[in-house]
Amino acid sequence: MNADPHPHHERGHSTWAASATARNVVCAGAIALQTLCEDRETEAAAWGSAAHQISERCLKGNFDAISLVGRVEKSGKFEFSIDEEMCNTAQAYVDYCRDGQEKYLQETGDVAQFWIEQKLSLDALNPALEAGGTGDFVIYFPRWRLLEIVDLKGGKGVFVDVKGNMQGRSYAVEALLTLPDIIVDRVMVTIIQPRSGDGLPRSETFHVADLLDWTVDLLVSIQRAKTALDEFKALGGNRVLFDEWADRWLRTGQCTFCSAQGICPARRKEALAAMPALAARWFEEPDAPMPDLSNTPRLASPEELARWLDGFEAIEDWIKAVRGHAHAEAERGVTIPGYQLADRIGNRAWKNEDATIRALWDAKFTKEQIYEEKLRSPAQIEKILGAKRKAEIAPLVERPKKGTNLVSSALTTRPAAAAKSERYFEEL
Repeated sequence: MNADPHPHHERGHSTWAASATARNVVCAGAIALQTLCEDRETEAAAWGSAAHQISERCLKGNFDAISLVGRVEKSGKFEFSIDEEMCNTAQAYVDYCRDGQEKYLQETGDVAQFWIEQKLSLDALNPALEAGGTGDFVIYFPRWRLLEIVDLKGGKGVFVDVKGNMQGRSYAVEALLTLPDIIVDRVMVTIIQPRSGDGLPRSETFHVADLLDWTVDLLVSIQRAKTALDEFKALGGNRVLFDEWADRWLRTGQCTFCSAQGICPARRKEALAAMPALAARWFEEPDAPMPDLSNTPRLASPEELARWLDGFEAIEDWIKAVRGHAHAEAERGVTIPGYQLADRIGNRAWKNEDATIRALWDAKFTKEQIYEEKLRSPAQIEKILGAKRKAEIAPLVERPKKGTNLVSSALTTRPAAAAKSERYFEEL
């Protein structure tokens, strides 16, 4: 159970990273524009890296994640006290990887080959840019001639679709090149994202011939990104030439995890286009008075509300990106007129829990006054029961619904929840 000697955040990244394939295919200039930005790890990304790290240790050490509750896991400048949510996220992935091996063994009597956190690359194809990544879990079923790419996603705010997933397909191509002794007819890509959608594994299977055709297009996209990068380096700081370059090479649509979206001209144009003309002028002319915009959502049709919500999403994402970039600039010492860094103050906490307990005992506090007793969680009871008996409590466990959120239908696999009028009133 020792800490990973090679934490995920310290692993090198290829110029064309498999995880950024979808973005780079859509936006050929993304790699170039990101050279202007500091590569920084967000807290959400660090949380995901921490979940990956404990998952890797569980698979290699053959133990369950719940045994790590309360320990500290570090990723970059962030550290987390491992809680049940992180353990449950890791365990869902670990269980899937183990179940796949067990199912194959039972059905064939054969043992599957697998690789954990395997370094993969496109080097054998001599791509225009260094291209590759690290596959979370790659498993090969010889008798089935099946290669499966299993990818853990720790995020809950951004739903990752498995259909046509370019990161998974990149890993599959790279695995076929890096592991040339395997004979494959079919490829399966599986996304494990316990904190988003219904939390269930999502898989797509396709013939290896489809993957080979896709690889041709991938190499073309890598060449386009190389051309955009070369042209960017030749701009020499000329703003007019940069604007022309941006119009030619920058495209929105896959901006979520791009470190340059806070300074991207295409992202800014998209956000301003979603605003009323007067609001757009207000943002472009900071000295102009704030527009008096009417707000009468009750008079809007459902179609108008849908259009507004789409526009708000574009605006909100852009604003978050700009704020994030400005904050990163301030943290590295850039002075932004009228703004300053301020400490974020958390809730009150004991400086030292052991010293606090001793002081309270000395002050004649009782055990009931110091400690709060409550029923152990399902994950804690499972730890006590052990892996072989944890199914015994399954009938006692539920995942309660706690209200509703309004989300895009394209970003969730969950069925639509009933409105209050449907839940509380019967049709007469």
